[in-house]
Amino acid sequence: MSDLGPALALGELLDRAAARFPDREAVVFRDERVTYRELKRRADAFARGLLDLGVRPGDHVVLWMPNRTEWNVANLGIAKIGAVTVTCNSRYKAYEVEYVLRQSDAKALIMVDRFAAAKVDYLAILEELLPEAREAGPLRSARFPALRYVVVLGDAVPAGARSFEAVERAGDRPGAPALGGIVVRPGDPVEMLYTSGTTGEPKGCLLSHGNMYYKCRVYVDLHRWTHADRYLVPVPYFHIFGSMGGVAANCLAGSTQVVMEVFDAGEAMRLIEAEHVTIFSGVPTMFITMLGHPGFGKVDLSSLRTGSIGAAPVPVEIMRRILDREAGLGMDALVVYGLTEATGGTHWTRGGDPIEKRVATVGLRTPEIEDRIVDPVTGRPLPPGQEGEVCIKGSTLMLGYYKQPDATADKIRDGWLHTGDMGIKDADGYLRITGRVTDMIIVGGFNTYPAEIENFFLRHPGILDVSIVGVPDPVMGEVVMAFVIPKPGHVLSPDDVVTFARDRIANFKLPRYVEIVEQFPLTGSGKVQKFKQKAYAVEKYDLKGP
Repeated sequence: MSDLGPALALGELLDRAAARFPDREAVVFRDERVTYRELKRRADAFARGLLDLGVRPGDHVVLWMPNRTEWNVANLGIAKIGAVTVTCNSRYKAYEVEYVLRQSDAKALIMVDRFAAAKVDYLAILEELLPEAREAGPLRSARFPALRYVVVLGDAVPAGARSFEAVERAGDRPGAPALGGIVVRPGDPVEMLYTSGTTGEPKGCLLSHGNMYYKCRVYVDLHRWTHADRYLVPVPYFHIFGSMGGVAANCLAGSTQVVMEVFDAGEAMRLIEAEHVTIFSGVPTMFITMLGHPGFGKVDLSSLRTGSIGAAPVPVEIMRRILDREAGLGMDALVVYGLTEATGGTHWTRGGDPIEKRVATVGLRTPEIEDRIVDPVTGRPLPPGQEGEVCIKGSTLMLGYYKQPDATADKIRDGWLHTGDMGIKDADGYLRITGRVTDMIIVGGFNTYPAEIENFFLRHPGILDVSIVGVPDPVMGEVVMAFVIPKPGHVLSPDDVVTFARDRIANFKLPRYVEIVEQFPLTGSGKVQKFKQKAYAVEKYDLKGP
């Protein structure tokens, strides 16, 4: 494991960038251009304003707003007073927001009044959850016993809340609480991000300042990232890809964020050309929609240099076009694999890797961690070429799941984080992800993994996407079920799907049930919620096990 030196706190990253590059643009958002000098001034003022309000080191502060300049101001201000930013999905509605506020024991909620692009009225949700905020005076709620303060960015601020601008102004006034006496250590928690909930209720992953710093160091070094780079932020800040890769990593490098509230392929291309974006990181869908956009080829994207693609496999033809300098994006794009519990990426392909490595593997481990493949039943380490569970160990593992010690102990055993993903390492150390431990389907004693069957069905010319789950069966224990989204213009029946697979894959892998659907149930970060698909099937077909 490489020695990356002593860690810096998140607020220190901003302070250092402002000292080195005070006049460099830190954030470009719509018509706003905020320099590092100005971002530090606003973050410091907001931090002092939070202290004046009553927020203290260690308090949890839910940040609920889409990508914008003030997300940076609030996040960095919270970090500077040693409090914890609890990120909240910007598209959440009342049920999900209530869960985050309660489970996190939030002392304060910082929010925007509305998210017009997603048609989410935040104030209406606040009224539903916290009618007490209507009245002026100290905030008390039986539903949220820890909650004391609500801060709203926007024109309409309830009487029981404080405006975002008022908090900043309070921090700017003479006599505002000073930041000098607050000591923030690398091991202190800085952010709590909720897992996507693919298997049930989300869990709050507590990450430290040191976690964020070391992962930023890796991210910046792998992309040869400097203060001269301009980084497109198309992913939401509430996700680790956004908060670490967007806010923190750019502060470390002293580079510029070009921020999108929501991703749109046409707008992304316009921004890349207009702002001379050099780094574009996102999920495969973003690259696919950009390459397929009618405007592609009509704008100058030659400033693009590199970036990371994560969260799903990249089809080989798409990767060819991403790398192609003549007819594609011309980026030396890296493939990344990771998870929130490890502060994001744990494996990356490397610049200059052959295309085969970029589409068949997720690369090599990052220098601050160790990795190994273990037998998912016995825990025995396995040699290269054998399939098992991917485990990692190192300085970027989460502090734990908030208020869930049993879940934490199950996830991190003897210092090793068990990812829940199955994989194979080759002799050179490159990792190939093959499926999920929890997704494994045991059909009459035969082990099979959904990813293998999904990859097979994606060869069908009429299938756009497929999700494979295991469902109960009284004889076999489990059988395979397929949820299939057809390509536009293609009509598929369940028989078509089964016929395509018959005699081409083992019979125990053949779907017993097939549903043709228009979409899958997804988490806020785009992962398929297979537990919902399984529950739907059990209810519809009245399925029972042995």
